Amino acid sequence: ITKKEINMLKNADYIYNNIIIADEVNTTKKYCKKAQVGVDLSIKDVETFTGPGYTLQDKTYAAPSIPLEKLTFTDPVGKSHKGWHIETGSYIIKLNEGCDFKENTTGLIFLRSSLNRSGVDIVSAVWDPGYTSISGGEVYPMSIRITVHNAEGFYLEENARVCQLIVPENEKTDLYDGQWQGGATVSKLV
Repeated sequence: ITKKEINMLKNADYIYNNIIIADEVNTTKKYCKKAQVGVDLSIKDVETFTGPGYTLQDKTYAAPSIPLEKLTFTDPVGKSHKGWHIETGSYIIKLNEGCDFKENTTGLIFLRSSLNRSGVDIVSAVWDPGYTSISGGEVYPMSIRITVHNAEGFYLEENARVCQLIVPENEKTDLYDGQWQGGATVSKLV
């Protein structure tokens, strides 16, 4: 195997400058932070499911969701924060950041270790080469799923960093052209 044949992880500078995007209206880069091999992404909103989703042979319909109301909570040392107390269950998180994957990049999102140690999982699908959250000149936020297993729930402060995006380089392939292109979160009817 030659060095050229080995696919590499893109560094944080590359991800921050070429994959993470924002229009400073719907999305921002203000709260994300470069890490060693990725970029930490931050929470914009939490949504709760209001109905079922469907996966059919030729179409997927995402479960509908609505935003949870923010509240003010106090941390263990008495400082107040604005955000959410999430009960046990699964939710959708909208991130502050948008994305624009190139033909040779794929995105993978992992939870930060502090969430793991608190009984919280972050789940994300693969972000395919060619996927973008740009539509009609606007940048839409990326979204992922969070599941709280802790019986006491979990507190999330608005704009806190919750997950890390890493980007492996891939061989040239067909580009994503599915129903979620452009940051869509609601299925388009066929």
